[in-house]
Amino acid sequence: MTQPPLPSAVPAGTATAAAVTEALYECARASVSEPDVLALARALAAALVRTFRADDVIVAAVVDSTLSSKARIRRKMLVSGPSLTREERTFIDWLLRHRQPFAAHADSPRVARAPASPWPDVIAVPALHHQGHPVALLLVAARCGHGRFGTPDLRVLETIAQQAAVAFDRAQLLAQLENWARGLEALFKFSAAVSSERDPVSLVRDMAEHAARLLKADGGHGGLVVPGDGPEENVMESLAYWCDGMWLERRRRWPRNVGIPGVVLETEFPYLSADYAQDPAREPPDDLGEIMYAIAVPIRTGADVVLGFFELHRRDSNGPFNWQDAAFLESVANMAAVAIENARLGAALAHKTQEMRALSARHVMRLEEERQHIARELHDEAGQALVGVKLSLQAMGRLMPTEVPALREQLAHLRTQVNNAATRLKVLARRLRPPTLDRLGLDMALQQLAHESGEHFGFEIHLLMQPLDERLPTELETALFRVTQEALTNVAAHAEATRVEIRVAISDRNTLELCVADNGVGFDPSERSSGLGLLGMRERITMLGGQFAVTSAPGEGTTIRVTAPIV
Repeated sequence: MTQPPLPSAVPAGTATAAAVTEALYECARASVSEPDVLALARALAAALVRTFRADDVIVAAVVDSTLSSKARIRRKMLVSGPSLTREERTFIDWLLRHRQPFAAHADSPRVARAPASPWPDVIAVPALHHQGHPVALLLVAARCGHGRFGTPDLRVLETIAQQAAVAFDRAQLLAQLENWARGLEALFKFSAAVSSERDPVSLVRDMAEHAARLLKADGGHGGLVVPGDGPEENVMESLAYWCDGMWLERRRRWPRNVGIPGVVLETEFPYLSADYAQDPAREPPDDLGEIMYAIAVPIRTGADVVLGFFELHRRDSNGPFNWQDAAFLESVANMAAVAIENARLGAALAHKTQEMRALSARHVMRLEEERQHIARELHDEAGQALVGVKLSLQAMGRLMPTEVPALREQLAHLRTQVNNAATRLKVLARRLRPPTLDRLGLDMALQQLAHESGEHFGFEIHLLMQPLDERLPTELETALFRVTQEALTNVAAHAEATRVEIRVAISDRNTLELCVADNGVGFDPSERSSGLGLLGMRERITMLGGQFAVTSAPGEGTTIRVTAPIV
């Protein structure tokens, strides 16, 4: 494309040699100091203002033919936030496609297919790297009171642009390296968030913040699919908005096709907005100010069920989001979906476990009630019946003639059998539910159990029990008594022990501690699966919120330790 010739500028309108030298020096100094892209753009913009004595200067990095980090100085003031009008952006887009130096003033003929310049007097040069792609744009305009720009000015700007191309290429490479490092750090944070087994709401919030920091978003949020308030279908819900490095609590909901989250819920596809102000789905948050760009992706399971969303926003400084950003955000969403499903499955499993423990506790209580009932029936009904049989046999013995010694001997034998049966019945009733436990408490019940078990099993039992000021809860007393009873039975059956020590104490943390230790043969817990006895003891204590542990080794005996809260 042929540029119209520019008239030579008057001397006052041409950048002086000293100014050009100073501009080249500042460009070189900025390159050596390795600033970030935005700092480099600002430094060059300031240098161009001084060099060309211009009223409006724009220096912007270019990524994928789109303006990225941008600095603008207008009337000697650095402009922050969105600083391009629609007309200016259209013109600059044409310059980037054109990829040639451009100069125009009010009296110059218009270039074919070029849009109207928003500035009456402007020179612009795309800074191209070695492959011919623009990496930056330098635009100088509105030279009020200093004459029009001429061909020498354009040549000076071209020279600065050639040096700036190297500086921007290097700055963008360093920014890319920083992004990679930040990406690795973010991946570690994402992995930690996924592995933390937190509730889905806080998980989505943390991952939205990490993604916003990594993609250099100025704000954003995440949310989950929840049931609607009425009979209508599910809606997207967000409880907080991340802005300027902090979370602002707020609750918002979007039905299908309402707002960007609602569109994502309906389409189940990523959503990019390069002109948020004109986007029909926009719903600007009050916390961020004017938004230029937005991106949103659904959080979907492997079965394409939408669980939630991530949405990020940018002002104008870092340029629009692209499909590479969308692909990254989708990978974050995929990790979040796995973590959310795992968290929900874990919550469901925990709920089922609680239900099973509640059912088991109810079963144990019913079992103890049934044992107590059977023990009373054995003691009262069956015991009284045996006493009646014994009295009847005694009466028959008195009526039996003395001259029939064989029959009297049979009656005496029957009385002995009835006495033995009554004794066994009392022992059985006491083992089913010792009345001492209900009447006198755990202290006396354990003393009775230790005495009877020592006589029955034939080993020494030493009971060391801290005096209790008051009765313990019934469930706790029953559980500790049953654990001790089962432990002594296991010692008799497996340990070949000669001595057992039982210790009961209350710690400062309002926790009761029980320890049953024997000097038997022991065993290797890692090589032997727990029997039903140990499983039953563990389950009893776990239902009370306590801890159960077994310590043993071959030849070193076995110790059972129980800690349970007193509530």
